[in-house]
Amino acid sequence: MAFHSYLSLDSDASIHTLMDDERMEAEKEFVQCVEARADISSHLYATLGLKTQSRILLHMEGESPVIIQTLVRDLMHTTLGRHLRITYTLSGITRSSQYNPHHAPKESAPETPHQYLVVYPFTKTIEWHLLPYDQRRAIMKDHVDVGRKFSASISQLLLYAYGIDDHEFIVSYQMNSLEEFQTLVMELRSTEARRHTKNDTPIFTCIHMPFNDALAML
Repeated sequence: MAFHSYLSLDSDASIHTLMDDERMEAEKEFVQCVEARADISSHLYATLGLKTQSRILLHMEGESPVIIQTLVRDLMHTTLGRHLRITYTLSGITRSSQYNPHHAPKESAPETPHQYLVVYPFTKTIEWHLLPYDQRRAIMKDHVDVGRKFSASISQLLLYAYGIDDHEFIVSYQMNSLEEFQTLVMELRSTEARRHTKNDTPIFTCIHMPFNDALAML
């Protein structure tokens, strides 16, 4: 089992009071704080202009929420962190699919991130959970079959958030073509599974960048 957290961050106007050399040192301290945690895998994405009240999104993966929470605490206590606000969080854990329990779950996103990341939560309807298991499994098979058509170029990571977040699932996709991803979503919207989706927002579209480049978006 792996615990994943997506942290949306915005900057306060006070960040502009930092002189250029102070800003450079503050960003260096922030990056060093992340790199010091060998027990947590972290990637940073730019969301500026793609989502309101969000300039960057930090994806963290670790063995438990405890270690991720301590990293977030340390980051918010840095010089740069004191000028940032957490505007949204998404958290969940990896586990085997309830429709294919013998298949080992995908624990992590690709080691080498694609250019784009799209992440969003979703929740199924009450009626969905009350359907017979075999019927739900058949519906999900059609849903999965569509996704497999794009698996060579679009990577998916599914997290379970039941009981630990406001939603039931957190899903993220990585790809180098937003147009191809949009085609995938359009095809998924035509499957029977879509009928049983209660909500699937907010959607965060993010651009992967080295830490220093992403922090320049603040």
